[in-house]
Amino acid sequence: MGNLKTVVKKHPLKDIILDFDLDITPPPFEVEALNYYYEAHDKTWTIKQHAMDMEKRLEEANAIIEDLVLRRLGIEQELEILEDWLGVAELEDIPYFEESITIDINVFLTSCLKHNEDLNQLYEKVDAITSTYNRDVENIYEDDYLIDPMYFDTLDDLYPRYDELSVHTVSLDDDHQEFLGTYSKVSELFFHYMDMGGELFDRYGTLVEVCQSLYYRVEDVDQIIRDKIKGLDNEEK
Repeated sequence: MGNLKTVVKKHPLKDIILDFDLDITPPPFEVEALNYYYEAHDKTWTIKQHAMDMEKRLEEANAIIEDLVLRRLGIEQELEILEDWLGVAELEDIPYFEESITIDINVFLTSCLKHNEDLNQLYEKVDAITSTYNRDVENIYEDDYLIDPMYFDTLDDLYPRYDELSVHTVSLDDDHQEFLGTYSKVSELFFHYMDMGGELFDRYGTLVEVCQSLYYRVEDVDQIIRDKIKGLDNEEK
């Protein structure tokens, strides 16, 4: 078995644990292959961190969308009442209120303006996410590899020449199998982020479309109210 020593290389992705024969000087092709193997850990760890960060950004954006959706429903409810009152449109299903409803026009318009400002700020977040997302899609290798496929072949040439190596191939194979399992989980995480991104873009697009229509209706109501106030002022004169 030779003079074997277990070497543990600490790594945030996973520890790399290999046995080496201290009586054998590692040949250049072994050194090169192991360097690529270590590099594969680095790149996979970078992708894991990135995917986790993007998921966090997507969750934050989704929370903002959820808030804007709920606020839009409140605005639309008051808007329908105003439209009915002003004769712009009739409520199909008139809700029953035990008490009279009072809508402060200034508060209503301020809430609409704030909603629009928050939607515009969300655009900046979604735009930044979209740019990163598209770049990540472009960087995916053929067959959905997240790192250069050559990293998965770099150890193949070592095993047939096991008797020339300082690294013990049994330990290398064990560690390599663990790496492949870890990489598979990172890949799942990355493509989950991809799915989350696609869902976010759909939700955001729907929100913008609905809100644009809502804002136009608010503008119409605002103008009608201004005209009514102007008419009342003229009558008093």
